[in-house]
Amino acid sequence: MFLTIQNGMYQMCESKQPKVPYISVCHYDELERFAQMHDIPLHILQEARKFGFAKYESFETFDCMSLEMLDFENILLTHGSVVIYLEKQRACFFTSKMNLVTNTLLECAKALGERITFSRMLYLFLETQTKMEHIAFDDIEKEILHMEQDLMTTQKKNFVPEIIGLRKKLMMLKRYYEQFLDVLDIMTENENDIFEQKTLPSLQRLYRKTERSYQNVLNLREYVTQVRESYEAEVDIRLNTTMKIFTVVTTIFLPLTLIAGWYGMNFEMPEYHWKYGYLIVILVSVAFVVAGIAFFKKNKWF
Repeated sequence: MFLTIQNGMYQMCESKQPKVPYISVCHYDELERFAQMHDIPLHILQEARKFGFAKYESFETFDCMSLEMLDFENILLTHGSVVIYLEKQRACFFTSKMNLVTNTLLECAKALGERITFSRMLYLFLETQTKMEHIAFDDIEKEILHMEQDLMTTQKKNFVPEIIGLRKKLMMLKRYYEQFLDVLDIMTENENDIFEQKTLPSLQRLYRKTERSYQNVLNLREYVTQVRESYEAEVDIRLNTTMKIFTVVTTIFLPLTLIAGWYGMNFEMPEYHWKYGYLIVILVSVAFVVAGIAFFKKNKWF
């Protein structure tokens, strides 16, 4: 598929037109054939497929970019990847998600209307990659708030899976925005003069917007860390309470242990021949237990 851009108009066609700026979309399976037909360095495109979330490289006469299209409704998944070969008047998109990329480009073209240019199309395509980020941020913020509320108001004792899940999502977003910022930083340098000068301020605005999103990710990570610390403190408090109860019970029954040990010795004792000896031992044991409970109650230790 070729999308040609000329005189504020765009047109879909099956083949490129000479000396007219165009954007093409091809499947990865056609990468080798397309590279040969249009004189594009194949090894660079193949290397670009191995990049992470996003990477941008400038060469002598062209640029090459790799981009993962993140699914902001499910952070742990992506819509697929796209490799973009850029020259001053042409951009070649290679992807396994041709329908998604083609539809995105057409939406960008319709949104620009008569203001459509080659540079603006590329800029708007990049902007759409973070267009739905508010969905991810809203979901993560709500998840953190609910977890914090549950921590304070319910008897649920294990928040570890939720905390690990949130940290994994935020780590994914952090890595994505770090690489996306690197891409925008190199693009604004415009070494090969691919973008029009009046498009560069838009790229700089997108860079600042992405930077704010990145900072938002860092803030959310800090929020999750605070919730995790609160959870750990709550676990420590519950553990201390349990240990306190065990200590109190052990202390209360310690005199009984002493009595049991005392009368468990293999010695002849006078109490053995006293008819009230057994009763006295029982009463003394009960008295120790009652006195221990009263003492701990008075000091509010349980």
